[in-house]
Amino acid sequence: MDEPAFTAAGLAVPVAPLSSSQDCAAALARFQRQPELAALPVVDGDGRVAGLLERGRLLPDGSGEGIGTRTVADLMDPHPLLIDGATRLAEIGRRLARLKPAALVTGFLVVEQDRYLGVGTVTGLMARSAEQTELRARQLDEARRQAEQAIRAKTAFLANMSHEIRTPLTAMMGFAELLEQEVLGPHAIPLYREYARDIAESGRHLMELINDLLDLSKADADRLELVDGTVDVVRVAIGTARLLAERAARHGVSIATAVPLDLPPLRADERKLRQMLLNLLSNAVKFTPADGIVTLRGRVAVDGALWLSVHDTGIGMTGEELAKALEPWGQVDSALARSQVGTGLGLPLTKRLIELHGGRLDVVSRRDEGTTISLVFPPRRVGRG
Repeated sequence: MDEPAFTAAGLAVPVAPLSSSQDCAAALARFQRQPELAALPVVDGDGRVAGLLERGRLLPDGSGEGIGTRTVADLMDPHPLLIDGATRLAEIGRRLARLKPAALVTGFLVVEQDRYLGVGTVTGLMARSAEQTELRARQLDEARRQAEQAIRAKTAFLANMSHEIRTPLTAMMGFAELLEQEVLGPHAIPLYREYARDIAESGRHLMELINDLLDLSKADADRLELVDGTVDVVRVAIGTARLLAERAARHGVSIATAVPLDLPPLRADERKLRQMLLNLLSNAVKFTPADGIVTLRGRVAVDGALWLSVHDTGIGMTGEELAKALEPWGQVDSALARSQVGTGLGLPLTKRLIELHGGRLDVVSRRDEGTTISLVFPPRRVGRG
């Protein structure tokens, strides 16, 4: 809702009205005493608007000669522009231009419950609109400042919490791996080794979630920094695919690599590049049914940009589902998605990370036909320097 000061009611100047039965000589006297008035309101006995008498209608030269015994009703405009007091400033401007362009000069009448409230002018409208714009700019600036402060507080909280969680979690994962590997001797009940593996796997997932949360929060606060270096793209790409191959195989999905061995090096943050590829490959495996294939490809485009693409033969996405998947915590609702553990942070975080490199995330997906998601690095980051 707009504040009352920024509606038509805030523009109403309480100019004393005329009666339609008054003679024009009285109106002319008013105009002569108040040269700033372009028009005078005319109301009936109940306070309802009857018309508007413009200064120029008494006589074109304004001398008043020849008005004789004519009444206000003879010369007034019986159909002036009426604006309800609750009307917003922006709407007033539109009505002036559309309904009564002449009111740009003569002004308009502000009414409340059909009764005369005051006279509004274009000059007043412009001044009040400027005030409103300035106020809204200050409000937006304050809202931005508060949002930035909240983001900084959230980032600090997540950083502290992640530290507090990581320490015991690392210990839990270490003990679970010792139990899984039966370092101190075989278990009396073999099933315990499977339990230990589940504990370690859950711990790794939780650690990934903590890292993604912290990185996404830092990206929101523009505090996520790159540690640039010269990266061997082929080594990182093939190594990342190999890292996920076993997990994919457990789901009946195979990972293939089609990365040319002569790809040029890339100036990038190697850890974040690996993180982006892991996110894309994990998502592809997650949404690809058994016997499907996930392919990691690399190429240098004609314009010199380097593309690293992950293509899957999975369920694909509609445009609406894609928009949802790119939002933090947004997950595509499907039987495959429900059967897998996930947070919905991987894709939006990957988008932030590639944009931090000055690149973009390119997505092509069709429902039931699969998805191709590409990391596109700008030409300035590609080369042998």
